[in-house]
Amino acid sequence: MALSVQQRKRVAWLIDGHLSDDYDESTFAARWEREFASLSSPEEMYLFTSESHPAQEPVEWQRVLDSPLCDMGTALLIFWRNSPVYYYWDEPTGGWDRERYDLVREIERWYTSGWYQSAVVRFDPAAFKRLNFLTGHSAAELERVPALMRRPSTGESVLPLVAGDFEWGEGFEPR
Repeated sequence: MALSVQQRKRVAWLIDGHLSDDYDESTFAARWEREFASLSSPEEMYLFTSESHPAQEPVEWQRVLDSPLCDMGTALLIFWRNSPVYYYWDEPTGGWDRERYDLVREIERWYTSGWYQSAVVRFDPAAFKRLNFLTGHSAAELERVPALMRRPSTGESVLPLVAGDFEWGEGFEPR
């Protein structure tokens, strides 16, 4: 399914809206929550995830993973954005690394068990925005990551945001 202009602009606002609106912090946070709650399809959730900063905190990624709109492709993207090859080496004892380790392992459990109900969005760890998550690792390192997690998910690709999506005034009605 192609995303509507409204959906694409909503995602663009969620990513960069803080840069252009003159809201105080609490007003911005309330609007951000309303817009996030308005995401309405696995494709829109994937676009939000693919355009989000890759260094999100595990709790922020968990919010996406817990959504009923989280697709297998979205979960696989979050998995690879959290350096899974590193976390299949040694189990960290605590802190930031432990949170990422737990997140990566949880995604693997859910993904391999079929927990994600939707498989409409394609994500390929070897071809994401001119990035190949599989390069830079030895064959032995990659073998530690389950084979299913190294393969593309099924589904259709979602086009990334473009400059016109960031023009809030046209085709975007805030919630």
